[in-house]
Formats: sequence, C-alpha cells, structure tokens
Amino acid sequence: MSGSNKNEKKEEDCSCYAESRTKKSCPPVRNVTHPLRYYEFSPDEIKALEECDKESFYQRCLPFSTLFATVTYAAIKYGFLSRNPHFGAVPKVLVAAFIGHIYGRLSYIPDCEAKLRRLPTNSHLGNIMRKYYLDHNPPHQILKRDLYRRALDKRAIVLVLQIQSTVRL
Repeated sequence: MSGSNKNEKKEEDCSCYAESRTKKSCPPVRNVTHPLRYYEFSPDEIKALEECDKESFYQRCLPFSTLFATVTYAAIKYGFLSRNPHFGAVPKVLVAAFIGHIYGRLSYIPDCEAKLRRLPTNSHLGNIMRKYYLDHNPPHQILKRDLYRRALDKRAIVLVLQIQSTVRL
C-alpha cells in the first residue's frame, strides 16, 4: 500500500532553481524573445549605421586616442606621471588611448542619433529613433534649440554677405 502512494506523489526534481529541494517540478517553459530579434535592417539603415561607425572612428576616436596618448606620454616624459618599473610608459599610454577611443565613441552618439532620425519615413529604425527623441525632448525644448540655431545661422549669413559686399567694393 505504501508503495502505491510513493508512485503517485513522485514528481521529477527540477535542478533549474536553487530551491529545487523544496519545489518538485520545473516551471512552465515560456517563449520570451525580443520583438526585434529577427529584424532585418534595410539597406539605408545599414548604410547609416556603417557611416556612423566610420565617422565616429575617424572624426572622434582617432583624434581623442592620439591626443590622450600623446598627453600621457608627455606627462610621463616630463615627470608628472611615473613610469612602470617593468613596462615603462606603455601601459599608461595604452590605457589613455583606450579611454580616448571610448570617449570618442560616446561623444559621437548624438550625431549618430541625429543621422538615424533623418532616415526615410519607411524606415522602422528611423521611426523608432524619432519617437524616442520626441518622447525625451518635449516640443518646446526642440523649438527653443531650433530657433537659437536658426538665429545664429541668420547672423552668420548676414555677416558673410556684409563681408562679401565690402570685399567687392
């Protein structure tokens, strides 16, 4: 009799959780995937992302890495920083170059976001970036920035026209 009760109550132990000694069965399997897991980028999106990558490297990463590494090497050379007894200046210069690379990538993010927002309206990525931008930047803030930029642009145009007219005279 007792043998039949053991068969009825016996369930498989689950080693999924740390509490597997108190819980006897595995949790139900759920298929949870990210909604964009199988998303395929359009050619325009791929082109914009590749341009962002290339421009961020050449316009920001390379200059900042070079600058940080050069300043670090000069600081070591002139005694502001100490050399490593075994490796010399190399570790500090490499760390400075790496920090310059990271800083360059991070500093280019707003420009890349703007480039992705300018993608055509049929671009899913462009629509997501525009929606995110509008959600995090209320229209009154956008208008103030745009008006200020336009005012600066108009002043610059007026100055250029004045300079051109004085040069011709």
